[in-house]
Amino acid sequence: MTDRASFLAAVASTPRGHDPGLPSRDAAPGAPTELAAGESLLDRFQAEAEAVATIVERVAADDVPGAVAAALRAAGARTAALAADLGDLLEPVRTDCAAAGIVVDDYAAIAGDRARAGALDATVTGCIAAVAATGSIVTTGAGGRAAALIAPTHVCVVRADQVVDGLHALFAGDAIAGAGSMLALQAGPSRSADIEKTLILGVHGPGRVHVVLAV
Repeated sequence: MTDRASFLAAVASTPRGHDPGLPSRDAAPGAPTELAAGESLLDRFQAEAEAVATIVERVAADDVPGAVAAALRAAGARTAALAADLGDLLEPVRTDCAAAGIVVDDYAAIAGDRARAGALDATVTGCIAAVAATGSIVTTGAGGRAAALIAPTHVCVVRADQVVDGLHALFAGDAIAGAGSMLALQAGPSRSADIEKTLILGVHGPGRVHVVLAV
């Protein structure tokens, strides 16, 4: 990894109009945003996510639809929208949610209707990746640009093989290659302490985030 002084020296010595290039990304720096040697990928992800008030539940792949429905019931959700990035889990999740008495719809069908979208109790999405070292989930516009942000509860399905070590691995890998014009790293519920430095969850987004981690 090129150090700061070397990079700035390269910039200073480069003629105007020429690109000095970016620092090497061959090796990740030792930083809190990276996984330490020997750390468990899934354990670190769960610990970091729970540290910022995300609920993390590990389940077998076949149990994901039931776990999603149970998470929605636990949150008191009566209505939910399902994002298209759930892929082949979309219909099984729809079936289990309906069986649990939750009124479900496709997020794409209601995204343009502010009244319907604003009345949602929850959304359920997939993701393109999750970052172990930061406890973040990585979402794109594939499921709808606001699908992970618009409702009081967000349930996100993460496959174990989508979890990467750290930010270096995320940006060096292939997961974000097709992300398009929107890429969001989300760590825990929305939070703000603008007023009297009092922390409040859910001011500008979901106040409850539940990750169903398929292992």
